[in-house]
Amino acid sequence: MNQIVTIQHRQAVTTSLKVADIFGKKHKSVLQAIERLSADLPEKDRRNFKPVSYLDTMNRQQSIYEITRDGFSLLAMGFTGKRALLFKLQFIESFNKMEAALLNQLNLSWQEQRAESKTARRVATDTIARFCDYAAGQGSTHARMYFQNITKMTHKALFLVKQASPQPFRDMLDGMQLAFLTTAEYLIQQALEDGMTAALHYRDVYTLARQRVEHYAAQLPQQRLLMAGNG
Repeated sequence: MNQIVTIQHRQAVTTSLKVADIFGKKHKSVLQAIERLSADLPEKDRRNFKPVSYLDTMNRQQSIYEITRDGFSLLAMGFTGKRALLFKLQFIESFNKMEAALLNQLNLSWQEQRAESKTARRVATDTIARFCDYAAGQGSTHARMYFQNITKMTHKALFLVKQASPQPFRDMLDGMQLAFLTTAEYLIQQALEDGMTAALHYRDVYTLARQRVEHYAAQLPQQRLLMAGNG
């Protein structure tokens, strides 16, 4: 029963074959039930049933569905009787355990991303401080404003929105958002280094950093990064 539910693509799922085995049904019947159900579902809900394939004991490729918790709930509505109720409870318990394990895994991954983000921010901050001195040396009267300007420019490019919150800004980001921000700050650090090494005018150095970040951001998924935070 421990294998009723597994983690696939960062999501707890079962399969039509496991449903058939546990509930004592023919797999063909479960497939037909899913297909009938899917025909009446909106597109967004059909995604709870993902068609895949597997190799059986005779090395033949067979059709199968990966089923999310919501998909299982919809499918199992049609399974009645005392035994079916017990099997449903076993599936629910297995989903709960796998989702708890997945949450723990994601938390560990987030902590690693957060630590990496802190390191990248420190390196970028050190470089920005040197760039401020560089700009001041070329006559900028507001060179220290580049700390704030570069942060705003980065968040704008990544569609990060800062609002009042008791939590530190980066603690409000998920692992993917932290990864995007870490990469952007690395690009800024490299651009500032390149521009200063080439003895460019400080405004041109800033423009180089902005262009690299905007080019990177343009390649990211379109649903990216609307968040709130304070620092």
